[in-house]
Order: sequence, then C-alpha cells, then structure tokens
Amino acid sequence: MSDINIDEVVASLQRRIVERRLAGEYPVGLELQLESEFAGMLRSIDRHEIDTDQLAGLVQGVVVAAHDMHLDGSDESRLPGGSAAHRAVSRIVQRQTNPLAESIRDLGVSIADALWEVRRLMEAQRSADERQLLDAVSGVLDRLAVLDHLVAIVSELEQRLILLESERSR
Repeated sequence: MSDINIDEVVASLQRRIVERRLAGEYPVGLELQLESEFAGMLRSIDRHEIDTDQLAGLVQGVVVAAHDMHLDGSDESRLPGGSAAHRAVSRIVQRQTNPLAESIRDLGVSIADALWEVRRLMEAQRSADERQLLDAVSGVLDRLAVLDHLVAIVSELEQRLILLESERSR
C-alpha cells in the first residue's frame, strides 16, 4: 500500500471522469446526485451541536467547585469579645455542617464522573457515526465502480453491434 501515490490515483480518476463525461458515458446529473447524497450523509453525521470540549470544561468546573467547597468563615470582629464568640459559633456550626459539605463534595464528584461518562459516550457515538459515514462512502464508490464497469460493457457492446451491422450491410 505504501507504493501507491494517492495524488496520481486521484488525478487519473479525474482524467477518466472528464473523458467519460465528454463521451456522454455518465448519465446527466449523476455528479449532482452523488454530491447531494454525500452532502446529506455529511449533514446527518457532522453534528456541531455536540461540543464535547465545552462539556469537558463544564465538568472540570464541577470538579473544581466540589473540591474547593469549604465552610470556613472569618472570626474577626470589631466588638470586644466578638472574635471569641465567632470562633465558638463557628466550631458549633462547622460540627453540624461539615458532614453536609462532605456530602456535597461527594455529590459533585459523582456528578462530574457521570458527566465524564456522558462525554465519553458522545465521543464514542461520533466515532461510530464517522465509521458509518465511511461505510456509506465506500458503498457509493462501489456503486460508481459498478456503473463504470457497466458503461465499459455497454460501450463494448455498442462497438460490437456497430461492427455486426457493418458486416451485415456488406
């Protein structure tokens, strides 16, 4: 396969297409029909509404927010004894709210894990769609090859028929 020059193959195919088009071997509108069919396939596969990069950024934001959650408040006060009162209340409140904060952190991590899986599934679907598109393109190329072969056969039959008719008329 490494010996194949793709540019040469494409150029050769393009020359053959031009020659056969000029010779009238391809049905009128074939290229437009194939281009339309291919464009339809691309539209059905290329879904810009699914932006997994943006989703990744959002998931990373959930992860950061979950890990940065804290309940530390300031114990500073301008009132005499206010700082001591703030510290005492803070210890009581933290004792009651720390389990809640930990649960929220765990929930954030679980949500992020679920969103990472959603992203993975979207990318797997996109990959499957691309494989399906390549299969469809391969099918179109196979049909073109069959059409090309049929055109060659019809041309050969026409030549034989002309030859037979010329021999008959002699």
